[in-house]
Amino acid sequence: MSRSFSLLTLVFMLLTGFQTSSVSAGPTKEKKIKMLILSGYGNHEWKKTTPLLLRIFDEARQFETQVTEKPESLTYAELKNYDLVVCNANTWPDNNLRLSPQWEADFAKYVNEGGGALFFHAGASSFYGWEDFLRIGIGRWGKETSHNAPVVAKLYGMDQKHPITKGLKGFQIMDEIWEKTELYAGAKAIGSLKANDSKDGHPIDEPAIFVNQIGKGKSFFTLLGHDERALLNTGLRTLLVRAAQWCAGREVTFRPPPELAIEPFKEKAKYSWVETDTTFALLNHKNTVWQFNYKDRFQRPYFHPLTVNNTMITCVSPPDHPWHLGLWFSWKYINHLNYWEYLNETKSAKTGYRSEGVTEIIESKIVRNADFTCDILLKINYHPLKGETVMSEERSYHVSIPAKDGSYTIEEDHLFKVLADSVVLDRTPPAIRGGRIQGGYAGISIRFNQDFTSPVFKSAGDSIQCKKCDWQYYGFQSLTGKKVGIKIEQDPQYRSETNTWYIINDPIYPFYYFSPAVIFDRPVVLKKGASWRLKYRIQMIEGEVK
Repeated sequence: MSRSFSLLTLVFMLLTGFQTSSVSAGPTKEKKIKMLILSGYGNHEWKKTTPLLLRIFDEARQFETQVTEKPESLTYAELKNYDLVVCNANTWPDNNLRLSPQWEADFAKYVNEGGGALFFHAGASSFYGWEDFLRIGIGRWGKETSHNAPVVAKLYGMDQKHPITKGLKGFQIMDEIWEKTELYAGAKAIGSLKANDSKDGHPIDEPAIFVNQIGKGKSFFTLLGHDERALLNTGLRTLLVRAAQWCAGREVTFRPPPELAIEPFKEKAKYSWVETDTTFALLNHKNTVWQFNYKDRFQRPYFHPLTVNNTMITCVSPPDHPWHLGLWFSWKYINHLNYWEYLNETKSAKTGYRSEGVTEIIESKIVRNADFTCDILLKINYHPLKGETVMSEERSYHVSIPAKDGSYTIEEDHLFKVLADSVVLDRTPPAIRGGRIQGGYAGISIRFNQDFTSPVFKSAGDSIQCKKCDWQYYGFQSLTGKKVGIKIEQDPQYRSETNTWYIINDPIYPFYYFSPAVIFDRPVVLKKGASWRLKYRIQMIEGEVK
């Protein structure tokens, strides 16, 4: 049997700094679940989604995961080494394709004797002449099945008696929604889907999550999971991990994020601090309101997560730009060296997330105030990997306590002093690529949660995206349908003439990015002894901006 990773999988792992779960990710109470992902062919983008599956199960810290791109070579003796098989391959539209009778007998024996099988979207659209495969795979593309382009759909009606969906709220997802899927009649539905998307114009409202018992084995199928966009969704990721535990015959212990967890109502806030040697966070009961990170593996100061009433606003280190870290401040180029993006040969957790230039925190102080506001003070030096400091910074954050509606603010103050003979602060010159402006950023940046949909912009000016305004707001519909967003205000006393608002709004991938880019228009040259001050007020908001 081939147990090889594709080249694309390996590149993805190196770029994002994660490895498969077969490399220990920390202690677990139970022996890890041994999983085999079937990949290598199909009518969907398995070259992109298999690396995402690896990341999903790696981050859950419960699995030892391997991939084969030659599922047809599997024997029963090899299959029984695994607790669970996840299918990310299919044979459609070659519906008449059959593998050997021995392969079919071995796979059926594996499941009947207790092996788990997990299928999503088109993963079970194979071997139409082998009827027993539908009993295992539960759902496939049938003669009456159809779909439109991906839309926002709502998963609801989670079965609170089944271990996979117990304690889990419904959620929204952008996905390709199948209508009239061919299903195995004996499977049990544990969740349904609503979408205003149908070939005949009527809304779709039908079961979308299924489980089945096959002898001693268990299988799971969901209509969801068409592409990268869908597999980035926190709700689907949570479902897949919990389903994998159940299919493997384990207790479902993977906890849903606070945003999706059905919890007892808590009328009053109860705040507390949590601090490690790399992070500092404010909690409300057991849930994180915000967390500041300053000496973790990324070796850069940033806020993540930022939440409002348990709704996650930020994301960290997404696959497309692993140096995007929640809410952060960065210079891109200082004296023509890149201070933010990682060096190609060092994009791994083992060697660190180094850049050509170093943003070095030389002193930090955190002040916990009695009212649960907080002040964070940093002293930072900027220098090449091997070289003298060219610029220093004194930075402060003041974080407010959440108001009754959950909103709170972060006030940032940055004072830079030039120590070298001169400092050139530069950026990638803005250019139109793929129909949108790229490049030009430096300064405050926010990368938003990839679960978000329905972006909305507001600004202090007349236009939707006023390029020189003092404030702008970027809002969305969240995973659970709430309206949330962030408003950034620039102190006009310290605004530069080179400042331009820079927004990326790509709902297809998704890619939501927001910055009052301090040197968007052109580079800035500062001489020795010069100083530059920047001040911002960032407000996390639920509901409409005021």
